[in-house]
This record gives sequence, C-alpha cells and structure tokens, in this order.
Amino acid sequence: MTPAYPMPGAQQPKQGVPMRPTMDTDPMGRAAIPQPQSPYTPFPPSQSAMPTPSIPHMAGTVPTLYLIFNGQRIPITKEQFIIGRGLKTSDLAIKDGNISRKHAAIIYHNGAYYIKDLGSVNGIEFAGKRIDSKRIDEADIFHICDYELRFTYK
Repeated sequence: MTPAYPMPGAQQPKQGVPMRPTMDTDPMGRAAIPQPQSPYTPFPPSQSAMPTPSIPHMAGTVPTLYLIFNGQRIPITKEQFIIGRGLKTSDLAIKDGNISRKHAAIIYHNGAYYIKDLGSVNGIEFAGKRIDSKRIDEADIFHICDYELRFTYK
C-alpha cells in the first residue's frame, strides 16, 4: 500500500509493477534484517578438505619411482597405480587376454612402494617365484605373464 503522502526522494512503484528490492530490503520490499556472522569459516574453493591423491614425494621428501615398461619410463605419481587389461580401470593398460582387468597395483604406504597382486589368475613373479606382494627396491624386476616390469628411483 502506498502512503497518502510520499516521502521526498522515495521511489514510487508504477501502477501494476512491483517495486524492486534494494540492498536494504528483502524481495517483499521489507527492511532487511542483518544476519549474525557465523563463527565457522569454510575452506576456500582452492583448498579442499579431501586429501589429494598425489604422493607426498612430490614435495621432494621421497624419490620418485619409475616403471620401465616396453621402453617407456613411467613415473608413479599416485598412491595406487593399477596395472591391468582394462583401459578405463588401469593406469597402465596391457592389451593381453592373460592379464586380468585389474591385475596388480603399485601402492605407496608408510614411505615405501609395494607391488600387490589384485587376485589375478596368472599372478606376479619375482626372482622366478609367484608373490602376493613385495616392497619395491631399486632395480627390481617383476613379471606379469610374458611382460617385464623394471623399477628404478633414478
């Protein structure tokens, strides 16, 4: 309802057109009530409460592990690097029917890298013996079926 005597300088609505709220009013045109500030401060968009999937060695505290496969030198930069046949589920996909979809994982745990069999049919071999898991040391060579996996920190 419009007052009979408008205040000088006050914005008057046109007939049939609602008045737009200003910074000092809510959508209904009423005076806005200031809300108390919350003591909680959320993370800025650039920071996340979730840990990053990269390995802390990126800061230089642990040397980078490299996988040498088919003449390629592949840096291991994830806490869990999957080797398998699946193109979408593996970080290193080997297109061979003898390789399981998720055959093995290279895992960073407690400051060291390990290789672990993920329940594959044909397994992982080290020094001629089938293994379930093993810490990866400099120049270790593992075999998955007919494929050689060499590891180095250099």
